[in-house]
Amino acid sequence: MDSRLWDEVDRAIRRAYRPEGGPRGRGRPRQYGDDQILAVWVFAAMMDGSISATHRRLKRQTAAWWLRRHWRWPWRLPSLSTLTRRAKQGRFRQLRRRVIRRLRRRLARRPTGGVAMDATPLCTGPQSRDPESTWTKHGERWFRGYALHSVCDEAGVVWAYHVTSANVHELTVARRLVRQMALIEDHGIEVVVSDTGYDSEPLHRLVRRRLGAMLLAPLNVRGGPRPGWQQRTPGRAAAHRVLQTAEGQARLAKRGVIERWHSWFKGLSKVSRLPYPRAAPPACAAVGGPEIDRFPDA
Repeated sequence: MDSRLWDEVDRAIRRAYRPEGGPRGRGRPRQYGDDQILAVWVFAAMMDGSISATHRRLKRQTAAWWLRRHWRWPWRLPSLSTLTRRAKQGRFRQLRRRVIRRLRRRLARRPTGGVAMDATPLCTGPQSRDPESTWTKHGERWFRGYALHSVCDEAGVVWAYHVTSANVHELTVARRLVRQMALIEDHGIEVVVSDTGYDSEPLHRLVRRRLGAMLLAPLNVRGGPRPGWQQRTPGRAAAHRVLQTAEGQARLAKRGVIERWHSWFKGLSKVSRLPYPRAAPPACAAVGGPEIDRFPDA
């Protein structure tokens, strides 16, 4: 790992961190700050490893130089349970967002005028005992796992993402992604392209109100068109008219950039099939019947 890159990221974490003020409530006082917890997670991401593998690596004798340089306490790390528990709290997520915004301003990066929104499955396997890993159907096949929802620009840079259980609908997470994009200063987004799963009038209005952009999603007839649908859903009708033109089709064709990013990410990070503890096969008749033994590799 490039030490200069880590120094820059570590400096951004320290400057974005705001210590808690005022008296704390009941419970044991915190021994580690959110900046220290985030530093371990960022180090794991930069080393392209899981948090458990990174924790084991940092506990080795060979990692002492890194701890002495970037940590205020010698030979000591937060426990693995502390790292996973604190990462789910709101203050940790707020600090992570502040660090991302600070790094973006440092790099002077802005999204292109057109961005794409999509989701991809992350399989864990039928024997997973993870309570947050759920069953769903994708492409006429049943699988168990998670779903990665993300927004990517035409240059292949991801600007918003969210991971949920596999059975969470795309429209539910799309509103969260749009709000994340709205936090980007001077984003300059003009068009958000997606597939038919995102064709919804409330989402069209949200994109127009929060981003000042147009959502281009192919029309999802949902059982067949009804008379007067253009008057009831003006956002969908406007997107449908744009998609009938050559310019609209050219915009829609650029949606492939996010599919290529998903393929690259799952192949490089090796998350196309997430690890899971082995156990006895569950009773699968209620969720897939005989097809349950055939799973796609996402």
